[in-house]
Amino acid sequence: MNDYINYIDFSSIKLGDIAYEIGDYKSADDNYFKALKRLRNYQGDRMQPIMMASELVEKIEKIKSKIGRGKSILKFDVWKLTKSSFVKGNQCLKYLYLNKHKKQEKTPISKEKQKKFDQGHFFEEKVRKEQFPNGINVKDKVGHFAYFNSYTSFLINSEGGKTIYEATIIEEDVLVMCDILIKEENGKIDIYEIKFNTEVNDAIIADLAIQYTICKKRFNSNLNSFNVILRTENENWKIENLTTELDKQINNVLLKISEYKAVLTKEEPIMMIGEHCNKPYECEFIDYCTNKC
Repeated sequence: MNDYINYIDFSSIKLGDIAYEIGDYKSADDNYFKALKRLRNYQGDRMQPIMMASELVEKIEKIKSKIGRGKSILKFDVWKLTKSSFVKGNQCLKYLYLNKHKKQEKTPISKEKQKKFDQGHFFEEKVRKEQFPNGINVKDKVGHFAYFNSYTSFLINSEGGKTIYEATIIEEDVLVMCDILIKEENGKIDIYEIKFNTEVNDAIIADLAIQYTICKKRFNSNLNSFNVILRTENENWKIENLTTELDKQINNVLLKISEYKAVLTKEEPIMMIGEHCNKPYECEFIDYCTNKC
């Protein structure tokens, strides 16, 4: 019986490994020590946690002499909005509020909706593999959301061109994740967002507008292009450059960011059931709101 699994802090060990790999020895030491401390709470007689604890002790000892020569790279970041929460705010301020403060009231995702999500993920992976191969996946590499932004910054600021999946940017207290970010040798940035749709619609523009605004804030003139990749009828894809159109949305997006952050600090908004509950997306809190009315 694997009674020791709950004592293994996989997240901290993973962070420690990547911190060591990129030369942030202080962060590596902190994370290894955190994982070791949790392992030492194990009171059983299984050998694996004992061996893991021994390995962590060796890693910590190895790091000690390097801490003074290390760099401060990985940082624990916080944020108030995400692209997803911003999109929910566009649809309904109550949707935004509930998603932050009452997640437990969500209606479980239906099998049909989950199937659509799975199709979208499969399409996304296909595009990455065939058109933008061998990228560094920040989400898979780091594992802990709070460190995605600083690791992304490390990759972008390091020498050479890069293909990055799930590149994470935080500006204006808003976190966005880019499906594909290409950093050229000259420092220019091209971003590609993948949609399972076959055509651009208003919902997609609203979705991409927040990402573009945050990326523009971060990269300024180095943001060379912002593109959407759409599915074609033959299961292939096409790329549309939306940079000019999205640039027109910046001022409006910045105003909404301020509004939405304020909403999250107040009481639950009063909103009546209406068309907005299903447009452009089916709200996950319809049952909650219906029962409250």
